[in-house]
Amino acid sequence: MNKFSYILASVSLTFGSAYAINTDIPDKEGMTLKGIVYCGNSPVADVQVSDGVNVTKTDENGIYYLASTKECGHVFICNPKGYKTVRSGKYPVFYKTISTDKPDMVEQADFELTKETNPDHTVVFLADIQMCGRNKDNIQYINHVVPDINSTIDSYKAKGKDVFVITLGDQSYNTYWHLQDMRIQELNEYVEKLTPDAIYNCMGNHDNSPDVAGDWEASELYREHCGPTYYSFNAGDTHYIVLDNIEFSNPTANNTYDCNITTKITKWLRKDLANVSKTTPLVICMHAPLFERPQCSKPGVQDAVKYRYSYGLTFYNSVKDFKDVKIFTGHAHTNYTVNKLSITEYNVGAVCGNLWWTGYFVDGNSVCTDGSPAGYRILDYNDGEAETYYKSIGYNRDYQFRAYDLNNTYITAAKFAPAHKTPSDIENWLQKGPYGYGSSDYYTDGTPRHPNKILINVFGYGPDWTVEASEEGNLLEVTRISGYDPFSMISDGCQRFQNTGHNSAGNPTKNSHLFEATAKSDKSTITITVTDPYGKVYTEKMERPKEFSIASYMTEDGKSDVAELDIDDENAEPVYYTLTGLATTKPGKGLYIMRKGSKTTKILIK
Repeated sequence: MNKFSYILASVSLTFGSAYAINTDIPDKEGMTLKGIVYCGNSPVADVQVSDGVNVTKTDENGIYYLASTKECGHVFICNPKGYKTVRSGKYPVFYKTISTDKPDMVEQADFELTKETNPDHTVVFLADIQMCGRNKDNIQYINHVVPDINSTIDSYKAKGKDVFVITLGDQSYNTYWHLQDMRIQELNEYVEKLTPDAIYNCMGNHDNSPDVAGDWEASELYREHCGPTYYSFNAGDTHYIVLDNIEFSNPTANNTYDCNITTKITKWLRKDLANVSKTTPLVICMHAPLFERPQCSKPGVQDAVKYRYSYGLTFYNSVKDFKDVKIFTGHAHTNYTVNKLSITEYNVGAVCGNLWWTGYFVDGNSVCTDGSPAGYRILDYNDGEAETYYKSIGYNRDYQFRAYDLNNTYITAAKFAPAHKTPSDIENWLQKGPYGYGSSDYYTDGTPRHPNKILINVFGYGPDWTVEASEEGNLLEVTRISGYDPFSMISDGCQRFQNTGHNSAGNPTKNSHLFEATAKSDKSTITITVTDPYGKVYTEKMERPKEFSIASYMTEDGKSDVAELDIDDENAEPVYYTLTGLATTKPGKGLYIMRKGSKTTKILIK
């Protein structure tokens, strides 16, 4: 048998003869897994193949062998640079299921690749969708989330790019699996309403079976429907790694877990990285954050960098030699950015805000606990250069901050929860936090103790951003602070008092992307200028006094696509918008704004 006789077999085609891949690969003693990786009619060499424990590469004939005990239940590849895996629907076929109950049986798993035609691509990172069938979360998702994300995806596809969605864990909410059959398999159906070229999943703590003890056992349903809990792939010049950093113990069926990268996964990670050049950009996706939220150091002093969980140093030692490492995480339902040497972590605000509550109280007003609108993060490559930004759901791409006139943010039960029968509950809630901008910051008549302050919440702020404010052309001193966002308080906590009679979990969380400045007048116009690391400038002219209410911030100028519609053509095709003003080309069931020519109406699509 010559070198190619078991790789290439002659076949007859209509227009002559060609070669096709022969998958009749001989066994090799001691090897329980084998296969071939190919593109078209050609085998592909040096493709990394793993069973979750061992890592090998295909030979010059595209063939691999593994001596596997099959303990992880999958064999998977990392597509090499210049290739991408074929897709089954919206999912890349990078893994195959193998028989854990037959460790000695020889199994074959072949993989097909296609050529990557454009190395520039875009990634949409979705953290904490956490759907469970309560709070009308499925309606909020269909009416607001899907149109927004698909509009973003379409805009990048129009530029000829592949667009990937990578979830960052907690697609589901296992506490409520028993209520609405909203388990992993049902949640996949919702993720599949998005229109990317490929969907990659990452596991979170709430994606484990809630009534099963043990990390491996509790992840079985996830692995059945989503594949390996850790793996890697390449796109363009970047090496992507998806990790499971949740160790789910759950011995008493109480959803107990640790945020940890197990020894087995750490060993696999280091084997994977041994095949990657230290100059290759890394993008690592996992659920729980690596670093603590920045603590807001003094001006000119770098924030202290602290690991949030005990696995931090071990993980850092695995990647520290690489020149460019970006980490995308979720879990916290907040936004923050941390830099340590060549590593930058982006903790991404939740798609569900604070578990869909604020959008349940006021449709279209989904807010994270740090005051960021519910949203997702974009990573976009142009000529190999990466840019990333936070995209708020229901707002345009340039909506990067909210600004408040603190003369008017006095929060009272009478104004923000008039139906609540015990106003003192809200006063106690404000004072005990201490959540700020409540009784301790105002006199009893509601006038501020420190008048003429403005507050700016820059959602995606990081160390390379700048924030400026000027009053009638005169620059003001701007100070970064660590505190609480008042809009989160009236959107969540106050609404819980108003609608449920209590506040069980509507508390804001402290964040360090807040900025204060003090004006001389209470009626002057304040110009706010925020500049991101790529030189893109976002501005607001704050006319004061500025109203403080949920409605006033939901109708902020510039957030709605409706304003951009050309209304001259009465015979134009109808254009649909969500109730927050976001354009959608594929409206599903629900209430929409329809504009045709110069006429605008609300319609219900059944």
